[in-house]
Amino acid sequence: MMNIKKIEEEIEKILIKDKRSWVRLFELIREVELGALWKPEHLSFTRWIRHLAYESGVTESLIWKRKKAGEIYFDYQTRAKKKGLSVPRIEDVEVSPDNFELVEKISQGNKDIKDDLMNKVLHRELKRSELLSAWKSVKTIRQNEPGSIIKKNSHSEVGCSEGEKEIALSVSDIAISLTYSSWLDHFPDVTINTLTTHSQKKVYKLLPNFSFYSSITDRSHTIDFLVIENFTSKPHQLNLHSIEVVLSEEDLHKSFNSRQYQQHINYFWIAMSSNMIEEIGPKISDDYGLLEVDNGQIITIWKNATNKPAIEKIDIVQIAFIKSI
Repeated sequence: MMNIKKIEEEIEKILIKDKRSWVRLFELIREVELGALWKPEHLSFTRWIRHLAYESGVTESLIWKRKKAGEIYFDYQTRAKKKGLSVPRIEDVEVSPDNFELVEKISQGNKDIKDDLMNKVLHRELKRSELLSAWKSVKTIRQNEPGSIIKKNSHSEVGCSEGEKEIALSVSDIAISLTYSSWLDHFPDVTINTLTTHSQKKVYKLLPNFSFYSSITDRSHTIDFLVIENFTSKPHQLNLHSIEVVLSEEDLHKSFNSRQYQQHINYFWIAMSSNMIEEIGPKISDDYGLLEVDNGQIITIWKNATNKPAIEKIDIVQIAFIKSI
């Protein structure tokens, strides 16, 4: 075990001159915490962190964030080991710690979603810009703004049954599961094109509770979730997906109203939980694809949606652009 003074000297060197060595920083901080090496110089571990930040000229939050990133990865390693999976040692990880923090925020405590995201981050399948976009969507969903899908389908904690709480939770989990493109991975229309993969920027944008005015129908429409992506398209094209969340058979009939704006959308989907899909799924028109949310709140395609020519995308793309800037 290293002497506390030598540890502090190495930590200060990293914080001042080599901020990229966050893994080593985490290991040193962890050694001090587990060995209680901060005693007797400081009254608590928190006080020691404060002292470290002062001496190094950095904020306390920076040190706490690096420590948190390491803990997030260690938790991921532990779960992977229990599943018999092999993941890189933390010493071999070359990923920004800020990305791990974003994974933690996006997953909202859902370990299945967290592990899926971590795996994609480690394999460079998700860029920081995509994680930031996903986190922005989650924040929008969690804000519970008037008229949002979460407010529309959720229930107050006071006087609601366990069943109602489960329904409210399922909507939230569906939303989080859709914030990144994993569910499209096995979509049959995904174009495997090496040239496109390297030359074209991948776009995946989720917009919850999306309202737009249609110049064709001369009225406004609202979509539970709009997805804009180019994973399933030819180079330089965007596909638009309408996703309606169904929590009951009554919701199903309301979802069919999406036919009113079919000329604007390429793919129509209905999302529901696994315990509903066997019963209700066969009743749904072939015009719609089905997205299943399992117990781990991971979205998978139960039935594929068919591609429809969208002759008037501009009404939606224009509003989406305004919302994004």
